Amino acid sequence: KTGLLRRLKMTPVRLGLNAAAALLVRILLAIVQIVMLSLIGVFGFGATLNIDIPTLILAFVIGVLAFNALGYLISSFSKTLEAYMGIANIASFLMIFLSGIFFPTSGFPDWLVPVSAALPLTYFVDALRDGMVYASGILTTKFWFGLMIVSLWGVAAYGLGTVLYRRAKIETR
Repeated sequence: KTGLLRRLKMTPVRLGLNAAAALLVRILLAIVQIVMLSLIGVFGFGATLNIDIPTLILAFVIGVLAFNALGYLISSFSKTLEAYMGIANIASFLMIFLSGIFFPTSGFPDWLVPVSAALPLTYFVDALRDGMVYASGILTTKFWFGLMIVSLWGVAAYGLGTVLYRRAKIETR
């Protein structure tokens, strides 16, 4: 909209480096969020954490990459920043309320349980719980199955986003 991408293309810095820098910023912000929320949970609410570092790191990296790919997919068909923010917010809120973050999915109606089981955030949250609360995960098949679902979502979103970006680029020529 403001021509920023066109101006970035004129600089000697490759766009891939800009994308990598943006991803690094998202990863650092996610780390800060996890640390701050954990500290609030421990000191504010008396939560007990049983942290399993390998499980937590693996779940975190795969989750950040997959959800970054979902953002890439949403941006591939959003014409404006406002449209992107609207679609991303709707998708985020739906996933948050349907993934079992705030309340267990066992209370859902029967028709809503498969929807929850299809969402990547459901498995990402379970993997983070395995790494931060239960100290189990990397040795369980449930953990690996969940990471596989999150990874598949990420690969599919990235692939579809790439196709949509290329198609949009061809149409604008």
